[in-house]
Formats: sequence, structure tokens, C-alpha cells
Amino acid sequence: MWQTLLALRRGVSTGRPPRGPARPLPPSPAPPEPPRDLAVPNGGWSAAMRRHYRRLLAMAAGGAWARLPSYRRARQHGAAVGGVTPPAQGTPPGDTRLFPRAIEGDGNGFEYAMFLNAAERRLLCLVQPGPYLEGHPGLTHGGAIATIIDSALGTCALAVAGPVVTANLSIDYLAPVPLGAVLLVEGRTERLEGRKVFLSCQVRDADGDTLHARATGLFIQPDPIKLRAQDGDGRQ
Repeated sequence: MWQTLLALRRGVSTGRPPRGPARPLPPSPAPPEPPRDLAVPNGGWSAAMRRHYRRLLAMAAGGAWARLPSYRRARQHGAAVGGVTPPAQGTPPGDTRLFPRAIEGDGNGFEYAMFLNAAERRLLCLVQPGPYLEGHPGLTHGGAIATIIDSALGTCALAVAGPVVTANLSIDYLAPVPLGAVLLVEGRTERLEGRKVFLSCQVRDADGDTLHARATGLFIQPDPIKLRAQDGDGRQ
């Protein structure tokens, strides 16, 4: 006790606080984790999906095709999209998310991978529809197939013309798509007319044996004058 009082008095006389156990420093904040690329194999991919993905990766190794990443939020794409949004359009890259992720859980909804050939203005989209996309028992809902087509053609149009919106989709449904099937959507740009981008696509099983659907699409670049007006006062 006397030693404690003496130590306190010494601390007061010298102006120094009494010594005690050192306080641990607060931990340094962990660096933010990079966004998860949702267009790579996960536990929900079937063996067939993985096999065809490896085949497309081998094709992309030649350099003409590029695999496109896809993240949960549009802004996370940034420059990682590989330049599919031309900077001359005046819209920051990454304003368009490449594929919807409205269903949680690997394998439950849309599982996919996209490969772009910018020089040929073509896109290949490998898709595996999950059980939450069911329409008739055991079959993929027609609206889910339309979403697949819209996303594939929209990404192809984005690569050619920058930011676009869907103006028209015309789809012929030719054969039902079983849940869990592996599809290959091939989209191509047919022509450009001013701000209009005309495209077509076919939806086949990944082995090429069955044509499930074919479609045409019209996508339009936003009017730059209206975009500037919106940026200026928030109104059209």
C-alpha cells in the first residue's frame, strides 16, 4: 500500500500519470474485399455447365473473345468490363449491370457466363436456369428465357454502342427448356441506324442439338440532349 501511495505521489510531482497496464491499440480496419465475380463456377454449376465453360475459356485464350465479369451492383463493373462501354458516350462505365441477380443462392436462379467478340460484334452467353425459374413443372418460365435473351442482346448492344435501353424484343419459343439444362445464347449485332441497334440471337442447348428459341431485338441509345438536360436540372 505504501509503495502504491509513493508511486501516486511521484506521478503527481512529476506531472506524469501513474503507470499502469498498456492499453491495446485498436485493430486496423480490414481492407475492403473486392466484389465477387458472379460469372464464374460455383457450387450450383452442373458438370455440363463446367465442361462447356472450360470449352469457352479455351476459345477465349486465342484472344478474339473475352470473358466478361459480372457483379452484384452495376457500379462495381467499372473498367473491369473490358471497355464494352465506350467513354465517348459520356456515361461512366459500369452503369449497366450485365445480368440480373434477383435470386439468392448459387444454382437457384440464373447461372451464366458471357464471352464477347468485340471485333465481330458477337456475344456467347452460357446459361443454366435454376429451380426458382420454373413455369410449367420441370420447365423454365418463358419470362426467364426472355430475360436471358434481353440480357445477352443488351450486353452485345452495349459493347457496340455504349449505354442502351430495350425498345423491342420479338421471341419465337420453339422448344421447352428443362430446368437445369445448359443453354448457349448466341447474339450478334445486325446493323446500326443512328441511335438504333438491331440484333438477333438463337438459344440452343449447349451441345447444339436443339434450338429452343430465336429472337430479334431493337435497342436505342439515349438521346444525349435529354441526358444533358436531366443532368442539369433533374427533369426531362
